[in-house]
Amino acid sequence: NVVDVVDGVKVTCMDVAMPMVIARAADFGLTGHESREDLDANREFFARMEAIRIKAGKLMGMGDVTKSVTPKFGLVAPPKNGGSVGVRYFMPWTAHPTMAVTGSQCLASCALTPGSVAEGIIPNVPKVGPVTVVLEHPLGLMDVVIDYEIDGVDNVFNHISAGVVRTCRKIAQGKVFVSKSIWEN
Repeated sequence: NVVDVVDGVKVTCMDVAMPMVIARAADFGLTGHESREDLDANREFFARMEAIRIKAGKLMGMGDVTKSVTPKFGLVAPPKNGGSVGVRYFMPWTAHPTMAVTGSQCLASCALTPGSVAEGIIPNVPKVGPVTVVLEHPLGLMDVVIDYEIDGVDNVFNHISAGVVRTCRKIAQGKVFVSKSIWEN
């Protein structure tokens, strides 16, 4: 199923690089732009999320996931900082400080999947990728490239590949002085 209802909350259970249970932040009374600290302090949310994660794990064929870190849990929300979608990722007993690479690929794929809990957050999703989805996480943005095609007849999302765009920046520069005798030997 593209969407299941667990404890009254619509979720999309997907496995793209990481098995995940994904829900709308608004369905928990959240914006999807809370800080890690605010989310970690919200124990009522964590208790509700964990109950849903455990039940969804069984739906996904993973058995009893009570003591397992998978499936992970993610929230989606409309963007507000220039990205494609606001996201929060959980590990599962704390909020991730930024965004895990594997989780980013699953959340970005969910945002492009017709009928998912994220449908409509990204307007005018093309039927064929690749598409760069910009995820807004607690400390910034992450670009995720998803290649896919959507079957025109059944509107089925066919995942081809996923990747994360990373850039490198110089963080240090220095000199090392080595004795001339070392170079001569």
